[in-house]
Amino acid sequence: MNPQVQKALDGDLSAQALTTPERAELAEAESQIDAVLRAVPVEPLPDLAPAVLERIRRETSRARAQIDGPPPSAAPTPRRSVADWLWQPRSISITWRPAYALAAAVLFVAVFAADSLRPRPAVVAGTPQQVFTQFVLSAPDAKRVAVAGDFSGWQPVHVMTRSEAGIWTVVVPLDPGVHDYAFVVDGERWVPDPAAPAVNDGFGGVNSRLAVLSPDGGRS
Repeated sequence: MNPQVQKALDGDLSAQALTTPERAELAEAESQIDAVLRAVPVEPLPDLAPAVLERIRRETSRARAQIDGPPPSAAPTPRRSVADWLWQPRSISITWRPAYALAAAVLFVAVFAADSLRPRPAVVAGTPQQVFTQFVLSAPDAKRVAVAGDFSGWQPVHVMTRSEAGIWTVVVPLDPGVHDYAFVVDGERWVPDPAAPAVNDGFGGVNSRLAVLSPDGGRS
């Protein structure tokens, strides 16, 4: 459709402003619109207000009846009768029979036996805590020094470390108690500790003796 004709149909432009062909197109469009409007049937709408009000009254009455419940004179329903029967108090008697006592005794013995057979955690005796003990020997001319004693099966497994001044030291963990020991110098000479008490080794030689105290100092 011509834009000028569309404006004239919308009322935005007068028909006098159109050209002769545009006015002819406008007249044709108006004629088609009138034909469409005449084809639409015009009938009055039905009045639905009475039917709507009647439906509202019925629904209101039904809802009020559900809320208020049946009238007081109504007979009790079967469900209410069953509830009254269930809640009615009744007396119950229990007779103790010897068979019941035997069954209870068997059950008690079974439970007690199962509990006695259940494994118990083993109790491990506490072992004494070892004490780190330092051994010291002055041997400037030695090339190798080790300490051996009853705590090592008299094997020189604890090799000592030499300082620049020729002092040999080693720290050995020992169990609390009395221990005998000696230094093994260069793998051949057994030398007692000059700073410890001397004891006879039973072979004509001399060892040293050391008492190691428990770390707890005898506290209970």
